Amino acid sequence: MKKTFCAIAIAASLFTISALAQNTRSKGIPSLVKSTGKPKGIFPTGAPALTPPPPCYPTCLFYGGDINPSSPDENGFANENTLLVADTQVWGAFNVPAGQTWTVSGLFINTISDGYDGIDPAESTWAIATGVSAGDGGTTVASGTSTADGTQYTSTGRFPFGFTEYSLRVRIPATVLSSGTYWVNVTPQCTDSGNGDCSIAQYFFDNTFGLNRYGPLEPADEGFFNSSYFGFDYANDCTVSSTGCQALSFGVIGTGTTD
Repeated sequence: MKKTFCAIAIAASLFTISALAQNTRSKGIPSLVKSTGKPKGIFPTGAPALTPPPPCYPTCLFYGGDINPSSPDENGFANENTLLVADTQVWGAFNVPAGQTWTVSGLFINTISDGYDGIDPAESTWAIATGVSAGDGGTTVASGTSTADGTQYTSTGRFPFGFTEYSLRVRIPATVLSSGTYWVNVTPQCTDSGNGDCSIAQYFFDNTFGLNRYGPLEPADEGFFNSSYFGFDYANDCTVSSTGCQALSFGVIGTGTTD
C-alpha cells in the first residue's frame, strides 16, 4: 500500500492537513509531522538488542531503536533550526538505571532530511535536561553547539516515506549523570543565507517502536515538542500527533559504572 505523509502547516493559527505522495518533496511547505496517518502502535517491553547500533558502537549506553520504514505506524516530528523553520526542538527521554553513573561523551539522533541532504553549517546545538514536562523545559544539565570536527551526518541506509534518513552524531564534553530520567535534544542546523537549500530544508526526529533498541527501555510517552514557530510550548508528543509518539530514535554514547 502506498504510503503518504501529512504536512501540517500553521496558517491563521489553524492547521491544514494535506496528503502528499511518496517520494514527493514538500519543498518550501513547513511541516510539523511526517506520518503515514495510521494510529499509534504498541510500544514493546521486550529484551534489547545484544549489540549497539553503528553510530555509537562500541560505547553505547542507550538507543531507543530504529524507525521501521515498512511499518504503518512510524512518523517523524519537525526538529530543526533552518531558514524555513527556526528553533524547533523535539526532546527524547532516557533513564540512567538506579545504582549506575553514566559519563556521556556523545549524543545522536536519527533524522529524516527533506529538501537538502546535508546540514549547513556542519554543527548542531545539543542539550541534556531534567524535569521536562508539559509547558516546562526543566533544568539544563549540559548544553552547547558541536564543532564541525565533532559532528557526523551519515546515512543509515533507511528511507522512511521515500526520504533519506541520517544519523546526526555530536561529540560533547564529558557529562556525568547519576541515576534518574533525562531528556535530550540535538538540533540540525541549516542557517547559511548563501545556501538556497536552507530556505526549503526540513529535518524530522524519527519515531520508533523499539526496533533494535539497546540498553534501558526508553520511557514511553515522554517525548516533548517545543516550537514557537508551530505554537507549542513543551507539548507532549502524543498531544501533537495521534500517530506514533511513544518513543524516539536517538542514542547516548559514553561509559557507565555501577555505584
